[in-house]
Amino acid sequence: MRILLDVTPLDTGHSARGIGTYVRGLLQGLRALDTPHTWILITHAPDALPERPSRSVVIRLPRPPLGRLTAFVTHQILMPLWLLRSGADLAHFPGISAHFSVTGLPWRVPLPFVVTLHDFTPLHMPELLHGKRINHWWYARQRSWARWARRWICVSQATRDDAVRFLNVPSERCVVIYEGVDTSLFHPALEPRPDPPIILFVGGDFPNKNRHAVLTAFSRLCQETDLPHRLVLIGPDARDERHLANAYPGLDPSRITCIPSVDRGTLARYFRRADLFVFPSRHEGFGLPVLEAMASGTPVITSTASSLPEVAGDAAILVDPDDVAGLFAAMRRVLSDPALAWKLRRAGLAQARRFTWEETARRTVEVYEAALQG
Repeated sequence: MRILLDVTPLDTGHSARGIGTYVRGLLQGLRALDTPHTWILITHAPDALPERPSRSVVIRLPRPPLGRLTAFVTHQILMPLWLLRSGADLAHFPGISAHFSVTGLPWRVPLPFVVTLHDFTPLHMPELLHGKRINHWWYARQRSWARWARRWICVSQATRDDAVRFLNVPSERCVVIYEGVDTSLFHPALEPRPDPPIILFVGGDFPNKNRHAVLTAFSRLCQETDLPHRLVLIGPDARDERHLANAYPGLDPSRITCIPSVDRGTLARYFRRADLFVFPSRHEGFGLPVLEAMASGTPVITSTASSLPEVAGDAAILVDPDDVAGLFAAMRRVLSDPALAWKLRRAGLAQARRFTWEETARRTVEVYEAALQG
């Protein structure tokens, strides 16, 4: 079987985001498997690909510099032509797009295909579409085209439930395959803890990430406890520490560090050095940061929303994303109780070991084989 994988997210700004991590992890898992299949990897930058599975060939998809039209040209005009010439038996697309300027599923796929569904967050939180009609229209088109897939890989049960609801597709053809964690990168280490110690949040100022709850709870921590911790916020935001302090009374700007973006190695070091990872998201398709924190040996507080209980299991403290007082109480409890923090570290490491990219790849190959049978 000749299977074509769209790995172009590794060549775009999504390389450092969830879909890029997914593609990278899937390739990593496929390298570890012994399968008879031939892998056709379609990419914009063949020389930049990570180590490839055995029996793989690379097809270069041109990427003309057309600004916001680039993704439309590459995936809606060029991709269908390249698929016809590929000789593949099956194609796998790693996601659909909610924004016109982001690569997604082609309008026409002239061979059987599988698509991975990560989340339907824009349908739960339409503000993520930025009020632009073209994004609403485009996301509707992507969902419509996704219905033609032979199988739908859903990264969580929560996403599978949404796929059946929003795409109106047969539930028996929606397969839950969890993502994995790269333990060569995210792992505990005997590194010196920073002084003062840190609380970590990753996700930026997106509506679903619920950073407001973290800042509000941390403001109370500054005012009502003697805990010395700083808060490190990783992710895009238009406001610096001073503006955040003005927006949250009682927040000490000297105890906040805002970092718009980091590479994966730096992110892993922050996870290892944090006393606590806080992630009270309102909606996720999977929740990779929770898994990466656990694999790093860091205690986790996350939310009861969407897929997060699936990922966290019994290895984290779960709070309602709207319960800021509960979040504050949980943060104070973990940071004040070394025995509880140690218990969460051990439980998190055990939970993270359940999620491997090799298992993700093995089950994905099973989906490919089933899809070709009809």
